[in-house]
Amino acid sequence: MQLKYLKDLDLSKRKVMLRTDMNVPLKDGNILNEERIDRSLPTIKYILEQGAQLILLSHLGRPKAGKIQKEFSLKPVAKSLEKKLNLTIELKDSLADLSSREENLVMLENIRFFEGEENNDTNFSRELASHCDVFIMDAFATSHRAHASTTGAINFADFACAGFLIKEELQALEKINTAKRPVVTVLGGAKISTKLSLINSLSEKADYLILGGGLANTCLGSQGIQIGTSLTEISMYEEARKLSEKKNIILPKKVLVSKSKDSVEKEVDINFLKQDDCIFDVSPSFIYSLEEVFSRAGTIIWNGPMGLFELEKFSFGTKAVASLVADSEAYSIIGGGDTVSAANASGVIDSIGYISTGGGAFLEYLEGKSLPSLVALEKKALESSNNGA
Repeated sequence: MQLKYLKDLDLSKRKVMLRTDMNVPLKDGNILNEERIDRSLPTIKYILEQGAQLILLSHLGRPKAGKIQKEFSLKPVAKSLEKKLNLTIELKDSLADLSSREENLVMLENIRFFEGEENNDTNFSRELASHCDVFIMDAFATSHRAHASTTGAINFADFACAGFLIKEELQALEKINTAKRPVVTVLGGAKISTKLSLINSLSEKADYLILGGGLANTCLGSQGIQIGTSLTEISMYEEARKLSEKKNIILPKKVLVSKSKDSVEKEVDINFLKQDDCIFDVSPSFIYSLEEVFSRAGTIIWNGPMGLFELEKFSFGTKAVASLVADSEAYSIIGGGDTVSAANASGVIDSIGYISTGGGAFLEYLEGKSLPSLVALEKKALESSNNGA
């Protein structure tokens, strides 16, 4: 993919608009995890060091468009950035406020407050782009969304490029295309319907594809195995059965079950589940039985927990995966908020080869889908080349 990056453009004395992803978790107005802010800092600092005027864009949560909602305000993010940069950041409520600004660094309020953002409105995209000389896209986690601030504005900007984080993400993900074998992929999560095409795609690339969570339940149920009251998608049984027949697909042989989330859990062989049993986790002993698979791996890809990891007693299957990934000498890459949270809770973050900021974008890239933001950046780079820029 031929994109232009930060260092390909002269930013000195230019008005720069930067789309970041600082969609951080909040509780009572306090930021619980600042990783996404920290991952944006290298690009922000570089732009300011080049002597540019900078407008920061980001979304936060899922507010309703058309009005400012306090619980989704970027004010906590702006305060965090002020401390990290040792600079004052003015938070602007409207695009009109950007026209009269004098500050070198400002942040526009939550971009999803604005009508026209999520439906990629042409007029809103053009208006965003009119406030800058250069538009920089560095929000990989939203690059699969064709929104005004992630795709539309790129098309209308005079110049556009990718930031350091997107470059870093693409370099890490492109290693998968030349992955050292054996390739071990671990996928969890609730619904197989949302990941079926991904699983089929990865099954063509992976030597071992280990499934957990609702994905595994649906595959087990499709084989006629009694899975009791476990989370499953009966409507997907035909596709799941075909998937289960692939030789490189590994399904759990032992699971942790309980009558309910509050009942006592027990380990059960999948052939001996009862009608009132509910699978809440993959058995850690089953995961550890795959230790040789992980130790021999050349590349490991992981997305999704193995069970209801939010509850301590059903987190051990996921933690077992985290442990084996961390102990392996393979190049490992993980993505998705739950996966990163699980790895963090297991204390293995520092042992992971690369942690992608993307969830949906990470999965769609692995599946081989085109990401709208990257397509727009590539088109803009081609236009610049043809114009001699």
